[in-house]
Amino acid sequence: MMSGKRLWVVMLLVCAMAGIAMAADESNYAARSASWEKEYNAGKLDAVAAMYTADGCRMPPNTQTVSGNAAIQAQLKKGYDMGGTKVKIAVSMAESGGNISHASGTFEIMKADGTTIDKGKWMSVSKKSGGAWKIQCDIWNSDMPMPGAPANQ
Repeated sequence: MMSGKRLWVVMLLVCAMAGIAMAADESNYAARSASWEKEYNAGKLDAVAAMYTADGCRMPPNTQTVSGNAAIQAQLKKGYDMGGTKVKIAVSMAESGGNISHASGTFEIMKADGTTIDKGKWMSVSKKSGGAWKIQCDIWNSDMPMPGAPANQ
């Protein structure tokens, strides 16, 4: 059994470690990704594009990088119009320091009926500008095989 003094020290250490963990991502990427998912799933692609910096970029797989809010919104619409009307996003890691944050996680894109179109992993960099955190650039790629490729590659 721990003495009162030793228990107090352990409790202080646990609280200090919890404070460090909570401060590890001042950009609150988990909440921002939940908003991204909610707006995309509601078809509010203009609201999603507004989550990026004015000079932000997206690096989609198998195509060119798009930059700027109008190009980002057009790229989002293209994916949405191809039937990817529902997205699930999970944040695995997020950290921030100063005015920069980075995060990574997984995604799943589905048709309206819940059929999976694609799933994989993503990485994103955000920056704080004018007091607000915005996505500077993100990139993602699939865990699914390319059509015609062997399943185990």
